[in-house]
Amino acid sequence: MCILMFNARVHDLIYQKSNLQYRLQKITKKLMDLQQYSALIGSGEVRPETLAALPGSMFGRAMGYLANANNSAYQYMQQTAPAISSIWMQQQPYPPNPQQQKMMNEFIMQQLYQQGRDKALQVETKLLKVDEEKLTQEKEKLETLAQSIEAELKAAKEARNKGIQDMAPKYTA
Repeated sequence: MCILMFNARVHDLIYQKSNLQYRLQKITKKLMDLQQYSALIGSGEVRPETLAALPGSMFGRAMGYLANANNSAYQYMQQTAPAISSIWMQQQPYPPNPQQQKMMNEFIMQQLYQQGRDKALQVETKLLKVDEEKLTQEKEKLETLAQSIEAELKAAKEARNKGIQDMAPKYTA
């Protein structure tokens, strides 16, 4: 009976260990994908060509980031540009000609759009750090659990083997 209990426990621990290794592998892959995405986003050069280099698991997030960054940058540009343009006009000693004014407005729009994109990048970078920390903590927790399961599995195997030795017939001459 004791051997059967230890066999069941060993089998259960092997199953837990296998399940844990699978979860660790998935978390490690997520973490690597997140780091690769973070490196791409951090470079600031997110283009359709570079999206092809992303892991498939991060493609949706990258597309969401690009859409959000574009929308928020455009909104920031539209909200801020009139005020900046009027400040520029007030600082001119004489009224600028229409060509100068058009060029300056385009320059202001470009700069404000880029500032909006930079703000979206800062937000995404913070979110990436939070996600990476969560995955790292979960991975460490699972690795600790794997070590305890391994130790318990070793002890259960030893106890099972000891039970088998104790039950083995002992013939003496």
